[in-house]
Amino acid sequence: MNISGMRLRSLTVVGLLLLGGCASHPPTIAHTHIGHVLTGWWDTPNQEGLFVVAEKSAQVALQAAESATASGNDLGQIKSGVARVVVATDPTDDHPDAQGKIVYGVKNALRGAVDHVRFAVESPDVSANLKASAPQFIQDANTVLDRCGLIKALGNDIVHSSSPEEGKLLSQELLKLTRANLFGDDSNGDGVVGSSPKEYGLKQLRAELQAMIDRENPPYTTVDSWYLLNLVRLPSGVWIFRQRSSTGGGYGGY
Repeated sequence: MNISGMRLRSLTVVGLLLLGGCASHPPTIAHTHIGHVLTGWWDTPNQEGLFVVAEKSAQVALQAAESATASGNDLGQIKSGVARVVVATDPTDDHPDAQGKIVYGVKNALRGAVDHVRFAVESPDVSANLKASAPQFIQDANTVLDRCGLIKALGNDIVHSSSPEEGKLLSQELLKLTRANLFGDDSNGDGVVGSSPKEYGLKQLRAELQAMIDRENPPYTTVDSWYLLNLVRLPSGVWIFRQRSSTGGGYGGY
């Protein structure tokens, strides 16, 4: 091997060492943010993807709403189920818990997912596809976020109600909203659930998100957990991967 070849090989080895000895190329910053949406984020329950947390929270809310409507005229049981709906949908307006972590529900998790799709679009390595497609997803997510507000307001009305009849009637409306948040609705009466963005639930948003990443070229692939948990934003606003260390480093977001 000549001197130039040896020098090139040395530079390559140094570059790999800076990446912690990983022989594969790191993902793009844009794809790592998409990974935060779909696969993992450092402060979600079980470090699951933000959109996954939104879907699971919506399922919990639906089950709680079904329990409330099955309580007959038992106002105490109705209120108990409705309180669980509110917690699973919009628990604390983004206030941290005692450990300083965000308490997630549908609203906080979906809002986080939207933020990271936006961060992906703002990344210097974003693809033309994401740049063109992501704004539609961001806009369409507002249907679910707005519905979360309706669920919380209606839920609070039920919790403060003194009438079993009123509680029963309103809990049935709450059930419709929680079901729509997960599966969409047919508010325009055309016989098709989720036929327009105003009818979207998380099911339709998931399909929109999946279609967006299916169009990626080079293809989007699942991002390794190390990169997901070690992408941080500097005070300048620039996102970088932490440098690997022998202790594995810490987690952090923004």
